[in-house]
Amino acid sequence: MEGTEETTIKWRTASDPKKAGWLFSQDLLYSDRESNSLFLSMDIRKDKEEQDQTLVKFYKRDNVRWTSPLLCKLQGDVATGSGVDRHMMSTIIFKLMSGFHINLGSAAITKVFEGEPDHLTPSVSDGLLDNDMFAVAGRMIGHTFLHGGPSFTGLSPAIVHILFGGSLETTPLTLQDCPDLDIRDTVKMLEGDAKLKDIDAVHQLCLSWELPAPNATNRKWLSEKLLLHAVIERTRPQINQFQKGLKETGLWSLLIHRRDVIPILFPRESEAQVTPQMILDCIIWPSSITFIFESYRVEDDDESDVVDVCRVSGFLKTFIENASSAELKSLMKFWMGWEVPATEMRVEIVEAPLPTALTCFENLRLPRHYTLYKTFDEDLCACISTSYSGFGCI
Repeated sequence: MEGTEETTIKWRTASDPKKAGWLFSQDLLYSDRESNSLFLSMDIRKDKEEQDQTLVKFYKRDNVRWTSPLLCKLQGDVATGSGVDRHMMSTIIFKLMSGFHINLGSAAITKVFEGEPDHLTPSVSDGLLDNDMFAVAGRMIGHTFLHGGPSFTGLSPAIVHILFGGSLETTPLTLQDCPDLDIRDTVKMLEGDAKLKDIDAVHQLCLSWELPAPNATNRKWLSEKLLLHAVIERTRPQINQFQKGLKETGLWSLLIHRRDVIPILFPRESEAQVTPQMILDCIIWPSSITFIFESYRVEDDDESDVVDVCRVSGFLKTFIENASSAELKSLMKFWMGWEVPATEMRVEIVEAPLPTALTCFENLRLPRHYTLYKTFDEDLCACISTSYSGFGCI
């Protein structure tokens, strides 16, 4: 691929926003292909806190060309190649969603964003702001996007709106966007015309944010102002820092010119689900048979081998069709190194005690000895459950 004016035109005019994002990322990475590589090395023998500190330290650095070539290494593991890169990108987003094992003031696990699914907002913690954790989050999300990794799901539409320059007047705010349940209850009390149950709590909150006391004519306006302050005004510095980190990865031009890419960068949780059909459509089944799950045509000299392949492949299809969303994501992470299905994912039926994966080659290896689905299901579940705690055996 050549980084030319032609490729720039292509990402601007591509009808598919996913294609536009991919073209832009490839063009950006190509333009910095000669830059010094970024080395991200994490020792999986260390405890979770030290591993998380490694990731945060890597992304806290200033004046970094995040479009430079990326080389990832897992110390204490023999795995190499693109599978390790994918595993690292997936781990970064997973940690950003679930929290880092770093104590920045009040908790053993630090969450940069808080709230309920599809309504996540930046934490109001001053410690996170002082430690540039929102810049870290922006760099992590942008860097992962550049390398085709998982998206950050569930960010509040109100935060996305402000992040990309939307006005306060048109912010799509709801009560669910307020992670503080006490403030949420206070705002709810102001809705309608019922007598206020806890007038002192309402007065105290209004006073602390320099808003007037409620009366018969300002209750609706006041409830809107309180919610806007709780969700947007209190997190404005965090949003600005988050935006700064995102801009530093080089994505801003894409996101401003192709606003249809923003929902891909920050999808709703429901839009980011991995479905059985998404996976099945990408699988390249073993070449020794023409696979039709109700029957098969023999193309191999050893018919017993074909029967084994057909049976175990059928077990995998059954597992995928009946797995939960969480199980499908674990399967993808075990198979690919992250939760994003590839265009082609290969299945091999081999002599082995347990399922294994060659993540760099997008290859899942399943033992041929399974004759009962229950045994296959138990072993595969046990193997894929390790994908979030280690990488070495996959």
